[in-house]
Amino acid sequence: MDASQTVLLTGNLTYIAPFAKAVYEAGLNPVELPVMQLTKTAEPADLTGALKNYGIENMVYSRAGNAEKFLELMDEENTPLLKSQIVHFVMDVQSFKLLNDAGLPVLQSPGDRSIDMVEFFLRLNRTGPVLTPCVDPESEEIPEFLSELKYESRYLRMYELSPYPKEALEEMRARFYGGAFPADYVLLHEPGALTQFLVAFPDAQLSRYTFIPLHNKTEARLRHLGLRSTGVLPWHADKPGNLTSALRELMARG
Repeated sequence: MDASQTVLLTGNLTYIAPFAKAVYEAGLNPVELPVMQLTKTAEPADLTGALKNYGIENMVYSRAGNAEKFLELMDEENTPLLKSQIVHFVMDVQSFKLLNDAGLPVLQSPGDRSIDMVEFFLRLNRTGPVLTPCVDPESEEIPEFLSELKYESRYLRMYELSPYPKEALEEMRARFYGGAFPADYVLLHEPGALTQFLVAFPDAQLSRYTFIPLHNKTEARLRHLGLRSTGVLPWHADKPGNLTSALRELMARG
């Protein structure tokens, strides 16, 4: 395997397939290294409680995977509320279809970025409390933006990320440190992926890698840590070809 043409994808791999596909279509070798596991932490009653206790009027979804997991929490008690009193905001076609097919009032942002969603939200003059169903709050930018604008914004954590059991993690570390995953690039598909990588492999020789961030928050942290970065590359679920093109250009520059 040519390490100079290999891109490592780590962290929570629940949403990794489209990123791996973009890497492959750019002519590179995607290597998946799962370093975190998911444990379900929310039940329908938790969603019902959040809606009622916080007076939620808006819900925001950053990706289709979160929208899909959210639908698992709908039940007879909270469905009428979700359909009649709440506007659901998404950024991609798949999320729109999932929620629309469930009979929920849903609007899709016309822009590609989290900030575009916030601007869309503001243009519609939505002022009520916002709830974001998520897996990893560190990967959610929209509530952060809304909070800066003094909107009341809360998370509903549907699943919890945690390292694998000690024995499995030690085996994975031994393979990683032993050179089983040769790569010069590490793609950070969400902001939390950097933390997950550092926790999983605390003795990794970070200077050997060039990191590929897809979020400004990740790029800022890479700069803070003094790690080599390509700069932020474009990603949107409805336009995966943009990432493929950016990766091709990156490799062409050497």
